[in-house]
Amino acid sequence: MPGRRKPRMTKGLNKLHVGLALSIVLFLVLGFWLVKPKLPDLPANLSFSADVDGTKAWKELLATKQSAVKEWRLDWKHLPSGTSMLLVAIQPSAVTKSDREHLLTWVQAGNDAIIFDRDPQGWASWETVQVDGAKDRQDETVETDAQNNQTKQDIADETDTKNNQTKQDTTASTIRVSAGYASAEGTLTGKVDTTYRIQPGGSGLALFEDERGVLASRAQEGAGSITMVLTPTWLQNGTIDEASHFELIWPLFAKSWDAVWVDETHHGYGTKPGLLAVYPAWLVLASVQLGLALLLWLWLRGKRFGPIHTPRAWTVRRGDEGVHAVAAWYERLGYRREALAQQQLFLRQLLYQRWGLSPSASALQAAEAARGRMSEAHAAQLVRLLAEPPAESGGVSTAAFVQRTREMGEMIAYLEKE
Repeated sequence: MPGRRKPRMTKGLNKLHVGLALSIVLFLVLGFWLVKPKLPDLPANLSFSADVDGTKAWKELLATKQSAVKEWRLDWKHLPSGTSMLLVAIQPSAVTKSDREHLLTWVQAGNDAIIFDRDPQGWASWETVQVDGAKDRQDETVETDAQNNQTKQDIADETDTKNNQTKQDTTASTIRVSAGYASAEGTLTGKVDTTYRIQPGGSGLALFEDERGVLASRAQEGAGSITMVLTPTWLQNGTIDEASHFELIWPLFAKSWDAVWVDETHHGYGTKPGLLAVYPAWLVLASVQLGLALLLWLWLRGKRFGPIHTPRAWTVRRGDEGVHAVAAWYERLGYRREALAQQQLFLRQLLYQRWGLSPSASALQAAEAARGRMSEAHAAQLVRLLAEPPAESGGVSTAAFVQRTREMGEMIAYLEKE
């Protein structure tokens, strides 16, 4: 029966729709799984990296306490002029002697710098010494295992295992802070992964240290200061909240600065200065003055600046353009007698409209009609204009044409006023 076939068709359409939807979902899932985008593996200690080894969390927290926190991506010789600013460099690489000299000059002018570096080299204010650590003991263990006639593969596997266990089992060291540095109560601890310590003495003031030596020191340079910290990993996103890392590094930024610059130049993200910054200020000023003088000279020479306006008469067609064109042809071909005939015809049509005088009336008939309507002088002029122009050997002369045209215009104007 017809009533039983309809549910079967509906059931078939439902299966088709479900199968199509499942196919689309499966296609999208497989496509995403096969071509799933991978996040870029950024280098460590970047202030804009949210990886575990980045420092974005510290930077965002610092931005809530300081008026301006920005990235610095130029060479240190281009550090901004002014005072009351801070430059933070976290494990910088390829710091040259020239960079250190420029930074020292900038600090002496009244700015501060905080350097986080596991192995600082070449800084005049500090000398570092290497102390025994877990890394040395691991090397000794590897050498001992090599002497026991183990294969190279076994040595590599065992060394990797010991390194992983050492990394996982690293215990926090007790950190002692100087008087007035940190207000945190209780024992402060930190996981120290560097084998270097700042040698005591000199012009630096120790801020905190462990049982093996000084980990942070501050030296006054002119009107500013440079602080050296040997634990850059304490700033990283994955370790800043471990042990007492935050309590130990946060007092370094307790001072208020007009601007805080986080160095990214020595992480491989440096940029070159703009075109104007490359040249000295005196050359830029002289170039600007020369350009202004050139513009003034062009203005005085009458050069136009801005759009040029075309006169309307050059683009708009005149209403009497046809009349002017016909007149030009009459003048070029010498049709003066024909032009006078056209004027005379117009005068006769005007007399017909005013006085009812037939256009074919003679001059005498026009004179009779003019009596009592105009003076004798105007009547005589009307008779003369309605007569044929005098014949000449070369046609109507220019003077005669101009004179007769003027009189014709005066007569037409007189009749139109009546």
